[in-house]
Amino acid sequence: MRAFIAIDINDNVRQKLLEAQEKIEKTKSAKIKFVEPENLHLTLKFLGEITEEQAEEIKRILESIAKKHKKRSVKVRGIGVFPDYNYVRVIWAGIENDEEIRKMAKEIDNALFKLGFKREKDFVSHITLGRVKFVKDKVELMMALKELSNEEFGEFEVSAIELKKSTLTPKGPIYETLARFELAD
Repeated sequence: MRAFIAIDINDNVRQKLLEAQEKIEKTKSAKIKFVEPENLHLTLKFLGEITEEQAEEIKRILESIAKKHKKRSVKVRGIGVFPDYNYVRVIWAGIENDEEIRKMAKEIDNALFKLGFKREKDFVSHITLGRVKFVKDKVELMMALKELSNEEFGEFEVSAIELKKSTLTPKGPIYETLARFELAD
């Protein structure tokens, strides 16, 4: 099964991110595959194809990591891109005060590296809004993104880490939570 480890966001943030997607889409400056509202999340680690046995091992690791971290609120603010503004492939919303998220991501990365998973290069806390297929008008796209560069999208509580399954379909991926591990209060 194709899987990843994520933190879910609340409906308030989801709605504001949807509005940002609509603003970007209105420019018609690029062909972008936007993430469906119900699929918006913060990825801690993409795993790719895993077996049932690996899933069980990953669940044990996530459970122990979740117990070491406290629930906390984070702000979603600003729009960024990967890899850079000269060659936009991914459009994302940023996360402020994300030290704990980065610590969790590093712990997960270290633990899963021992199981044979590839290490993350440079983890950036973000919520992917869309993947750019091709750009029609670079200037117009840049203006739309710059306009949203300091936009506030609200806050959400980081309360759990989830192991999610991703099933690819012609209409887009379908995500299913396999396991959820609450953080400490």
